[in-house]
Amino acid sequence: MRVVSLWISRASIYLDGRSRREKDGKMPAVETEILIIGAGILGAATARELSRYKADVTVVEKNVDVGWGITKANVGVVCQGRDTLEFRPEYHRTRLLWKALPLMEPLCKELEVPFKRVGAYLMIRDQVLKEKLDKLAKRTESLGLGADKYYPYPELKEKEPFISPEIKGGLHDPEIAVVHPVYLTQALMENATRNGVKLMLETEVTGIRADHTTFTVLTNRGEIKARYVINAAGEWVDKIAAMVGADDFVLFPIKGYVGVLDRNCAQLAGSLLAVLPEEPGDMNIVVPTVEGNLLFGIQLQINRRHDRSTTGHMARLALRNARKLIPEISEKDVINSFCGYLMFRNFEIGWHECEVAMSERVPRFINMTIGYPGVSASPGAALEVVEILQRDGLGLEPDPGFDPKREDIPDFSLLSERERKALIKRDPRYGHVVCRCETVTEGEIVEAIRRGATTLDGVKFRVRPGTGRCQGGFCGPRVTRIIARELGIPETEVTKSGGASTQVPLRTKQLLEKGGADG
Repeated sequence: MRVVSLWISRASIYLDGRSRREKDGKMPAVETEILIIGAGILGAATARELSRYKADVTVVEKNVDVGWGITKANVGVVCQGRDTLEFRPEYHRTRLLWKALPLMEPLCKELEVPFKRVGAYLMIRDQVLKEKLDKLAKRTESLGLGADKYYPYPELKEKEPFISPEIKGGLHDPEIAVVHPVYLTQALMENATRNGVKLMLETEVTGIRADHTTFTVLTNRGEIKARYVINAAGEWVDKIAAMVGADDFVLFPIKGYVGVLDRNCAQLAGSLLAVLPEEPGDMNIVVPTVEGNLLFGIQLQINRRHDRSTTGHMARLALRNARKLIPEISEKDVINSFCGYLMFRNFEIGWHECEVAMSERVPRFINMTIGYPGVSASPGAALEVVEILQRDGLGLEPDPGFDPKREDIPDFSLLSERERKALIKRDPRYGHVVCRCETVTEGEIVEAIRRGATTLDGVKFRVRPGTGRCQGGFCGPRVTRIIARELGIPETEVTKSGGASTQVPLRTKQLLEKGGADG
């Protein structure tokens, strides 16, 4: 299979819709002022923030697309992180969240990314626990974060009619919102590359050397020299830091399970529903998404990295807990599930601390890891990295040509009849529905490819074909055909998520010929 190596630039993606390909996957020598390792939500937010300045910024990502590490397994909740008594105003993570919270909605508006304020109810099943909710409410008000209201079960039932009668009441936080973490990451990186940031996909860091003025970063495609390195490598951030001796922190990978419900369950919960944890690792939640599905989970456990498997035991446990919130949830409505990792900075205090700082051991090397809630804190973390660079003496001159705006891909399913007709008149491909579950058209898929998607998952996370009830059973072959046509490659080279994940091993004629030869 052909190696698809990408150096995404304004010209390659936004003008002719094609990315530069190199036959051997190698690249010429690269020198840059600032190198960001990892194109998850933190790396993308930082790249976009730095694109405001006249700085030479390069991002490397080992996957074939952005946002495919632990960002992809995030449920996308935007919050202040004040949902437990372990939350403390003095934590670094807290300061990042407070810095980020007023930025998220305007950021999503600039990038035309869906942002939905759903609110949340932190509920209890035992009246004895109401004292904890009262403490949370008092502390929230004393910190100036709003006055959360407690609703006893009868009033809560009016707000959320499908909740279990076992629930005694709940504390309402009206500020909770949701975004799609991968889509936000894609939008951030798309805007960053438009403003001059260089993005290198399928570029895995294998080693780092440092001297007094320069880092030499070794990758599977060659060397990159940089003055500053920003390590935003997600679940591998500590391993990357260790390559250069900058691992002056410890991370604990905690695995979590999330189930996805069909859209026909959307009416079961209009807000985020959660139960006050009664023991470590118990995060029993139901979360609406911006697309209309519900997510449920999360059971947390210490686990080995790389293991993203879901098991029947995990699914049954998560479903059982979800039914304690909403009894009407059925296993027949579970259309998908996934696992991801939270990287705990300090095991003693769980997810309530983070690391966004220049290494004390290695100058000019900045580590970024937040854990929960990384999506919420990402705009604040990006601002903090800029401040760290400025304090270190890097002159960052604002770029007057910076364009903060991004135009979204039209969502055909949300358009009025008049808007649909106008769009089809402009481009007839919008009149061809490819994914029936989500009403995704050929025009949307082609535009997703033009913006950088080269795989089935790349298209799926941009415009949603394959996310509905049939999970790509109907549209998968059709999307494969469109990707092959637009990229000018055989269908047998189209992958689900890069690497060896091809979906069409042989064409029928080849299979028949092979069968004849074998036999």
